[in-house]
Amino acid sequence: MITSTKERRAFTRMVINAPVTLFQHHKVLEGVCRDLSANGMGVEVNEHSFDVAIPLRVSLATSSNLLPPFEAQARIVRVLEEEKGLLLALEFLPQA
Repeated sequence: MITSTKERRAFTRMVINAPVTLFQHHKVLEGVCRDLSANGMGVEVNEHSFDVAIPLRVSLATSSNLLPPFEAQARIVRVLEEEKGLLLALEFLPQA
């Protein structure tokens, strides 16, 4: 039995609260990025109507107007219900 509470993640998560926009075909959804790591992010949304089988594009605003937003392709790996809405666990996909 494993009793350790230490996470077994390959990359450390950074806790942030930044606006993020999700795109899938013609659907656009605004949310808040709650955490970010090298291989994914957690996004809080009120609701979603995305197809979890189809990748989506994420655009994370930066705190500087001098830098463009961070953009990546991702897939939804988990949808968790929370008090404030839903938390989408996204995994970044390799760039083509």
